Amino acid sequence: MPNRSLANPSRDAVGLTKSSPHHYSSQIMVKQFSMEHFLEPLMDHPSYFSKRMFGGLAIYYEDLMVLVLTETPGDREWRGTKYNFDLWNGVLICTDRDRQPGLHENFKGLVSHPVLGKWLYLPMSDSEFESTFTQLVGAIGTNSPLIGIVPGARSKKRQTKGRKKKSGRAQRR
Repeated sequence: MPNRSLANPSRDAVGLTKSSPHHYSSQIMVKQFSMEHFLEPLMDHPSYFSKRMFGGLAIYYEDLMVLVLTETPGDREWRGTKYNFDLWNGVLICTDRDRQPGLHENFKGLVSHPVLGKWLYLPMSDSEFESTFTQLVGAIGTNSPLIGIVPGARSKKRQTKGRKKKSGRAQRR
């Protein structure tokens, strides 16, 4: 197969246009997230990094996972309940249930995510999306205690729930 980039300089080797929301790197197509530009105020900080998670992009700052960007429109139903917003087209705010009331007071448009109820969600379809997302990024930059979880930490409830009982002999030791 001929290299399309030679035949048409506006396309890369797999035929994607340069303005496509994906770029081609080392034989792997990598999705670019349109919301990433909102994060520019955080990007120069030495602790900032991102990685793929749930088909989205997890954002880390000051050793905490703070956000997950998701851009997959169309899915509005979960376990038989229909929602008036796309479940995976917005920003997941990493927090716990105890801190959710403080976030609701300070930021418009946040809802509990139907699938990941411990986190809040800002749907991209919200009329205040850009201003609320900008405010959230500002709060992260000032180390708001309301946003962020320790990556990999699990609640005690979840840790004990899935454990199998040891045999009687092992328990007596």
